[in-house]
Amino acid sequence: MDGQYPSIICHMFGLSMSRTAIMSNECLVLDAGFYLCYNAVGFLETRLPDGGGVNLNNRHPLRINVGFLLHQGVGFSRNFDFDLPSVQVGSDLEVAGLKGSLRLTRTAQGLYAQGRLRAQRTRVECVRCLTEFDQRLEMEVADLFDYAPAQASDPLLSVPESGILDLSPLVREYLLLNVPLQPVCRTNCRGLCPECGNNLNEAICKHPTAGIDPRLSGLKSLLPES
Repeated sequence: MDGQYPSIICHMFGLSMSRTAIMSNECLVLDAGFYLCYNAVGFLETRLPDGGGVNLNNRHPLRINVGFLLHQGVGFSRNFDFDLPSVQVGSDLEVAGLKGSLRLTRTAQGLYAQGRLRAQRTRVECVRCLTEFDQRLEMEVADLFDYAPAQASDPLLSVPESGILDLSPLVREYLLLNVPLQPVCRTNCRGLCPECGNNLNEAICKHPTAGIDPRLSGLKSLLPES
């Protein structure tokens, strides 16, 4: 990091250099009262607090820099906008077209996050015909992130000392809760043929229908008429 970073960072975060700034390869101390710990790579991987959704690196698009908020008084807030063509949320969920906005407000306990995000699609499997299809997901956030982290009851809802808040675990939980327990590709999905496994949405089977076990004949009345 060269000597231009202190003035640039302070200008973006609205902080003053009233005390001596200490530069090293591992950490930048802007104020003795609070540490914004970035290395050169970590700084470039975080979303900047400009309200416009600018991200200097796509490797961690759900990491946002909230250190400047912790330095403000109670009631100070800032919007963070998201418009991500594709993002891996955790190890088991990939979504496309993640858009929305979160407003983070400084409180006495930490940061209160409020807003809504929506994903245009994620791939799920139909429980009837086993075909993969695109499912839209939405989430609404209204959560308090505690600071200091040592006193937080939920590690997902705490602001680390570094001032870099990773929203991925929380976003993953919300989005997974919005995935239907029994996703269906269409309301009139016909499913698979119980005899040959053919997808009945694509073709009608020509083979003769197997006889029904007399002990199960009463269940036929529960099936929808084709």
